[in-house]
This record gives sequence, structure tokens and C-alpha cells, in this order.
Amino acid sequence: MKGLFWNSRGLSDLAKFRYISDAVKDLKLDFIAVMETGKQDMSRSNLARLSGGVNFVWHCLPPRGRSRGILLGIRAEILELSLIVEGEFFIKFHLCNKINKFKWILMAVYGPAQTNFKSAFLAELVRAC
Repeated sequence: MKGLFWNSRGLSDLAKFRYISDAVKDLKLDFIAVMETGKQDMSRSNLARLSGGVNFVWHCLPPRGRSRGILLGIRAEILELSLIVEGEFFIKFHLCNKINKFKWILMAVYGPAQTNFKSAFLAELVRAC
């Protein structure tokens, strides 16, 4: 199982899209988690371009304010998605490997930089785990 976790600090740059799509193809990635996307919405065509034409299932948590925004994707031919849990600071996928039926959880988390949000972040993380 190969994956990529990346704090992208925005996905508006074409070079970042190319980096991810090249990594999907060259490294044969099974999952991708991108934090701090800065994107309110991702079109199907942008997501297809991001995954380099490989069939990925995506879920996006839009940013609130200047920071945050999470994008989580899995390779559909390898992994089966049974449940998506979304919080204010995370996306969690309940997965099953199609080959050996192993069940597991993939979670992408992006916490706040501001101190006044840290207790809410930690409380949510405890509940999610």
C-alpha cells in the first residue's frame, strides 16, 4: 500500500497538480491526502486530472477561513470505501482492501494554528479516534 500525505498550502498552482498526478502514475499510489487545499470546491475534471487519469474516489472538506481544506482520495480498483466520516478538522475513510478483504481506516487531519481553536480540535480528534 502506497500513499501520499501532503500539506500543499494551496492547490491553485499547476505545478502542484502535476506533482500529484505524476506521483500517482510513477509511484502507483493507492491513496492521497492533501491538507490545506484552499479550495472551496473541486470539479470532477480537476480531480480526474489530479489523479492522472487513474480511477480515484475523492472526498473534499472545504476550507473555513484562510486555512484548512482537506482532500482525501483512494484508488477505486484497489480499495473499497464503506463509510466516510467528516469532522471540522478531519476526513476519515473506512476501507477494505479488495484483494485480501483487510479492513482499515484512513484519516486525514488538519489542525488549527490558532490557540483558541486547539481545545475544540483536540476534543474532536479524541471523539474521532
